[in-house]
Amino acid sequence: MRMSPTPRSTSPRPARSRTPAPRHTLLLGLLFAAACGSSETATSPGSPAAAGPGAADPGNETEALAARRRPPVMDYTQAELEALAQTPEIAALLEPWAPPPAPDRSFHVTVSDGTRLALSLYFPAGFDQTNGKAPIAYVETWYGRRMEANGHAIDRYRAAGFVVAISDPRGFGSSFGTQTSFLTDDVRRDQKEMIAWLASQSWSTGQVVAVGISISSTQAEAMAASGAPALKGAIVRASDFDHYNNNLFPGGLSNTRMLNLVADVTAMTRGEPCLADPAVCPQWPLAPVDGDTDYSLLRAAFQEHQTNFRGEMLSSMVYRDDAIGTGTIDGVSPVAWTDALRRAAVPARVPASWMDGTTAESALARFNALPDVPMQVAISSSIHMGGLDADPFSRQPFQVARPQAAEQFGDDIAFLKKVLGGEAPNREVSYYVLGAGVWKSTPVWPPAGVKNQTLHLSGAALTDRPVIRSGSIDYQVDPTTSSGGNFNRWSSQSGGPVYYGDRRAAPGQRLSFDSEPVTCDTELVGAAELCLAMSSDQPDGAVIAYLEDVAPDGRVTYLTEGELRLLHRKVAGSSDGCDAAPGTQRSFNRADGAPAVPGARMRVELSLLPTAARIERGHRVRLSLAGADAGTFPMPTPVAPRWTVATGGRDGSTLTIPVRTWSPR
Repeated sequence: MRMSPTPRSTSPRPARSRTPAPRHTLLLGLLFAAACGSSETATSPGSPAAAGPGAADPGNETEALAARRRPPVMDYTQAELEALAQTPEIAALLEPWAPPPAPDRSFHVTVSDGTRLALSLYFPAGFDQTNGKAPIAYVETWYGRRMEANGHAIDRYRAAGFVVAISDPRGFGSSFGTQTSFLTDDVRRDQKEMIAWLASQSWSTGQVVAVGISISSTQAEAMAASGAPALKGAIVRASDFDHYNNNLFPGGLSNTRMLNLVADVTAMTRGEPCLADPAVCPQWPLAPVDGDTDYSLLRAAFQEHQTNFRGEMLSSMVYRDDAIGTGTIDGVSPVAWTDALRRAAVPARVPASWMDGTTAESALARFNALPDVPMQVAISSSIHMGGLDADPFSRQPFQVARPQAAEQFGDDIAFLKKVLGGEAPNREVSYYVLGAGVWKSTPVWPPAGVKNQTLHLSGAALTDRPVIRSGSIDYQVDPTTSSGGNFNRWSSQSGGPVYYGDRRAAPGQRLSFDSEPVTCDTELVGAAELCLAMSSDQPDGAVIAYLEDVAPDGRVTYLTEGELRLLHRKVAGSSDGCDAAPGTQRSFNRADGAPAVPGARMRVELSLLPTAARIERGHRVRLSLAGADAGTFPMPTPVAPRWTVATGGRDGSTLTIPVRTWSPR
């Protein structure tokens, strides 16, 4: 989902002075040994050579701590990032296909129940509509046809011989009808009828492909599940598989930006200012069809939209099975259509990004949930619309995406051309490795050779050796803790750029645990999993876990994160809160919700979002815990909780990370 490419302007936060929590260094020769491989030169991890040139000697406690506690380099303030994001050069890359071409035709198509749906057509240059024939790239949008066109490479599709068709579903844009919840049965029926209508036109080859980005990808995936005979392929770009856990309520926490965005979009499609004053209609973002010069048809459609579900309803949701109008959030979640997607087996290309909300997790969930569907997943480090890079190892904010948007969208078109030509695509995940600048591919996920290594939280360290002595650490949740203001991965889905910079400068207090320096270059690839033994003095709360890279000079680089609302801590198939099997299965349903008992020990399992990153020799892996992310995930309790985290012993906290020996191939 996205709406405005320009983040809200905020005042820069001054860096808070704080005293780091004390840490100690353990000489652990076995750390990441499983990842190094027998070909590595044997080097004592306590020697300077093990940490790489210029690194602090990990055996020297004072020097090692000094390197890790150097003052953060505030490379860019929030104000500087805000100003940079609004420059014409960056604004152009936030929406690389804007402004779009004007449609050749816009009109209403009447479906079987008499509802009129708005459709815009873009024909290839010089196309003969009387004698020519072309396949159709079909887009269905919540944002209105005019706004949606900004997100698509329309001219590239036309140059490749496609007719591009963009429609407003019933209850949205300038289409008539209403939606009383998400993707209701009549909307799903409309999709099949519109696909059949497009396939039956005299200028059509009879082949239709569904194309989407963001929420229009969810509409495309609904088409792929429809069983429509004319639908031959799908592009599901930058999309979420489960709109509860992946998007609106990650881990059960309210994603403020996205909840506000849905409320704004549903308000926009009601068009109340245009209804109140026709003079407003020409400036309204939603375009009329051809010939509606007095906006009477548009205003009549808006009148019918008044009985739509309202996005504000989402702000009161807590559980997945809470009602939204006449349905639930599963109505808009492809994970609920898995059986239909398997039956239809429509070939799909699924582009995503490690740094764009949860789109990478969603893409990999699709890949594994649909093992018999021809599918190509491509995971980059770009932002939501594909124009800017977001690799957290970059020292310069808002660089051009790698590959650039033209190549990314060109790969989508090449995939569709092969599918329409009868070529069956191989199942494959291609992915970019953060901090390495290389792409890899694998036919399975996780990739071959990945081993899960369990690290124990001990004091302020992560150790791969069991810790006999039990301990505990108290942590007062800091409500000012933030993961990046307007420039974190969650802002990407609303159209903004992403830049984390040096995490030592991040606002607020976190509870951090560091590993020993890795003894060889290592690929962290997959989803880490935290089992946190803890108690809280509040009956609810947020647990947010960040995985970070700590360089020998002290710079801290964001890698990934995971979050959970404690109310939803129950794990399917586990009685103690942590399941030994990889992955975490939760229902998020009301029947499984349970307040925490203040002061009582609980074990909380939390899967972090998957990633792929190179950890260079001499760097450390850091786990940082927080109970808030100001501006993104508000605390569920009015009072900031105080935690006690258990470390060591048989039931202490652990972090399991997926690693393998680094190879550029």
